Amino acid sequence: MVRKKGNKRITAIIPAYNEADRIGSVLDVMTTYADFFEIIVVDDGSSDDTEKIVSQYDVIYIKNKINKGKGYSMDIGVQRAGGDVILFVDADVIGLTHDIIDSIVNPVIAGDVDMFIAMRNRKIYYLHSILVFIPLLGGERAVTKELWNKLPMYYKNRFRVEAGLNFYAEYYGNGFKYKVFKGLSQVIKEKKYGFIQGLRQRISMIANVISAQFRLQFVDIPKSIKNQRLLSLVAVQSFLLIFLGFSIILISIYFVPSDVVNYIFTSELREDPSAPFVNFLFYLTNIATTGTIMFIGFIIMFTNLFVFILTFKKLKLFLKRIENRIKSNL
Repeated sequence: MVRKKGNKRITAIIPAYNEADRIGSVLDVMTTYADFFEIIVVDDGSSDDTEKIVSQYDVIYIKNKINKGKGYSMDIGVQRAGGDVILFVDADVIGLTHDIIDSIVNPVIAGDVDMFIAMRNRKIYYLHSILVFIPLLGGERAVTKELWNKLPMYYKNRFRVEAGLNFYAEYYGNGFKYKVFKGLSQVIKEKKYGFIQGLRQRISMIANVISAQFRLQFVDIPKSIKNQRLLSLVAVQSFLLIFLGFSIILISIYFVPSDVVNYIFTSELREDPSAPFVNFLFYLTNIATTGTIMFIGFIIMFTNLFVFILTFKKLKLFLKRIENRIKSNL
């Protein structure tokens, strides 16, 4: 009998590289979960006893001849998968339970989102709600096969894959959610492979993630979102220039402009009495009347007030997106 949850089949995929000491405890949990259609282990060119350990379980085993990276192994598994929903699980995860698996797959099975991520207890990831450049890196995630197929091959490469999935779920799919599970953790790379090798892998991972994030945010971002961000930046800039124009008007009313320049640049004049920029400002304040300076202030203030009014709506939309992102992940 084909096992389904709801009306969808779930394929679990476990990419593994030299995980003989850890993958057995993961498979103990996975193979006793009743609702998987199949479990696929993709061995990414291991040189230890990973294959021997996996052979003790009723799973599909695929081995890459050489190490090609996590993203490639995940894609190999998806190509072989017969499920509609894919659950990715790291081979070194600690604390995985059937309840956590239910929490990951149920929102995707129900069609609420295209992806759900189980996060380890790292509070820095809460900053993702505000700062898009902080990605959610969690190996335990359920995705629709449709979402995976939307992801370009560039991101199905080593550690770019998780940042890519986050982005494509949010902007080209049905969105994603995540939850922090306090009991979930993993063996750090420095402990698994030794300090030097582990650190090298961590640096490689960070470089992969950063390169993926830059490409996602500046190349693959939908044009409408890119324009919204640009106009939001223009709105903020206009607001600051309104303040500048207002300040110029106040200064011209209550102070002698040349005295203000002298006060601001006292230290520079002491070090270099012939400083070209400061002397140029003195020249301008000496030849310009108070009315002229006030007029310049008015032009700066009202021109940017007009620009701010035109772009404020886009700034509100941008801030609303941030607010909704924070609320959706609380």
